[in-house]
Parts: sequence; C-alpha cells; structure tokens
Amino acid sequence: MYSFRDNSDVRKIQFTGKSTYILSLPKKWVSDLNLKSGDPLKVIREPDNSLSIISDVTRFSSDSLDESTIYILKDETVNSLKRKLVSIYLSGFNVINLKTRLGRIDPMLREATRDLVRKNLVGTEIIADSSDIITIQVLIRLPELSVNTAIRRMYLIASSMHRDAMTSLSELNTDLANVVIKSDDEVDRFSLYVLRNLMLATKNSRILGEIGLKSISDCLSYRYVVKSIERIADHASNIAEKCLLLDSHISSDILTHLQKISTLSLVDLSESVESFLRRDYKTADKIIDRVEEVRNLEKELLAIIDNVIDTSGSKTAMRTYAKLMINDLKRTAEYASDIAEETLNLTIGDVINIEKRPLTVNQQGSDDSEK
Repeated sequence: MYSFRDNSDVRKIQFTGKSTYILSLPKKWVSDLNLKSGDPLKVIREPDNSLSIISDVTRFSSDSLDESTIYILKDETVNSLKRKLVSIYLSGFNVINLKTRLGRIDPMLREATRDLVRKNLVGTEIIADSSDIITIQVLIRLPELSVNTAIRRMYLIASSMHRDAMTSLSELNTDLANVVIKSDDEVDRFSLYVLRNLMLATKNSRILGEIGLKSISDCLSYRYVVKSIERIADHASNIAEKCLLLDSHISSDILTHLQKISTLSLVDLSESVESFLRRDYKTADKIIDRVEEVRNLEKELLAIIDNVIDTSGSKTAMRTYAKLMINDLKRTAEYASDIAEETLNLTIGDVINIEKRPLTVNQQGSDDSEK
C-alpha cells in the first residue's frame, strides 16, 4: 500500500481463482463504519469510470454539507449579507446559522434575510429566529426536483414574462407590467436551485445520475443555459419597466415590428431549450442560423424609428424606449442561439460516435450499388 495523500491509498489488484479480481478495503474505513465480514457493499460504476463503494450505513447519508455558521460584521450591508447567504446556499450546506457578536441582529438585516429565504432560496425555511441568531435549513432533498424539470420551469416563467411584457406594451397595462417585474424573482429562485445542485454534482459524481446528468462536464453546459434563461427573464423585466415609463402608446408600425421580433425570439427560445433538454443536435444547429433574421428585422425597425419626426418630448422618449426594447428583444434571440450552441457542445460526442459506426452489410451493399 502506497499512501500519497492522507485520504487516498494505492492498492494493487490481486487475481484469485480462475476469473476473480479482488481489492482489499482500507481497515480504518471498515472500522469507522463498523463493518464486518459478510456485510453487503454496493459497488457503483460512475460516469467518469471511477467506482463508488457504498454500505447500508452510508447509502442514505446526506449528499450536502452539514452546517455553516457566519457572523454579521459590524458594518454589514443588506446586499453584502444577501450575497454571503446565497454563496453558502450554492455551496451545498443544509443548515446556515446567521449570528452576531453585536448583541442583536439589526432589524433591517433580519427582514432582508427573511425576504431572501422567501423569494429566492428554493426549499429553505427559517427554523429559528431570535435576537442574536437566525437558522436557515434546506428541506428539499435530491432528487425531488430534477435539474431538467427546474430548467423547464425557468423557461416557462421567462417566456410567459416575455409575452406579458409585450402585452403590457401594446395595451399600456401598468398592472401587468408590475406582475412581470415581480415574476423575475421566481426565475431567480429556480436558477439558484439548479446552480446549487450543479455545485453538489461537481463534488460528488454519484449525484449526477440523481439529478439527471450524464457526466461532470455537463455541469458547465447546464450552468451556461441557466444563466442564459435568467438573462432572458431580466430582459423581459426590462421591457416591462420601460412600459411603466411610457405616457402614450407606441405607434402601430413600430409596435408591429417589435411584435415580429418578439415572436421570432420566443420560437427560437422554445426550440433551443427543448433541443438542449432532449439533446437534439440537428434542431439546435438549425436555430443558430435563424438569429440573423432577427438582426435584419432590427435594422428595418431602427430605420423606421429614425424617420419618426420629433414633434414633442413624448415622441423623443418613445423613440428612446423603443430602441432600448429592440435591444432587449434581440438579446433574447441571441441568448436562445447561445443555448442552441451549448446543445451542440453538449451532444457533439454523440454525433461523432454515430458517424464512426461501421457500415452494416446492407448499408455497404447499398453504397456499392449506388456507385
């Protein structure tokens, strides 16, 4: 046995009988789990070809880290505290203790913590709340909500936000615009949930299968797609915010062109997300070419807007907001194209494997006859 780090041993494979390979287990590991001769062990081959050895004692142990405690600093701001809590949540801790050495937690920081848990952290609850400590516990367990399911929900919310934002624009409906802006928090909740699971999967390959992924490298693609959908929701929220600033309807010609770009962007978004979740290389490849159509519509609309005669201050504001909304719609289409590109990166190995398959007898005969 050759030890090259504290928790790692190199052991030689031994051959016994006519066809059996055996490998001895570390004595300390066996002792720590109170195992004895004859106890069953489960051997799992992981996606990276490593082996996991699991006993009944560890099979149902938590996949997340146990507990973390942070102390509020003297000059801690609300935003700083929120970022700290999100980082700990993403790191995979199940219990987060928020304490203070200053006597009591500032009421503003306490309310910010409650707001963050309620709006942004999926599956979390505050289980203790006193003057000097707040304890947050993650109650949801893998695989209660698969990564694919969470991404699909993110997409559905983001696309609904986009459609409602365009409706609020055409109707100048401020109530609907406010609903769109509030919906952005829901997308952020699922985004953080998926990112937390991806973080856990990079630390423990056994979690990959439980959340529906094939290899650790998939985590990079999924992270990119999650951030893209989150940005798409942000752009829908941006459109809604501009609707609140308008004091008159946008001209019908400009609105018609905006709706055309919106429709194309939503189609591309829908197909790109589905192609990613289904690992559909061909569909994703077609989507990327279509973003150019959106850019052409953008040029047409910018030309129309530049020809609008400035007769009033409101007309000038309308032109400015229209141009900003064009950018929001174009960015939506570009993010959809980015998701499609990530699908190509995710599935190119499958495409290569298909192309490398040898021809069958029938296929060879068919090829020869065509010659």
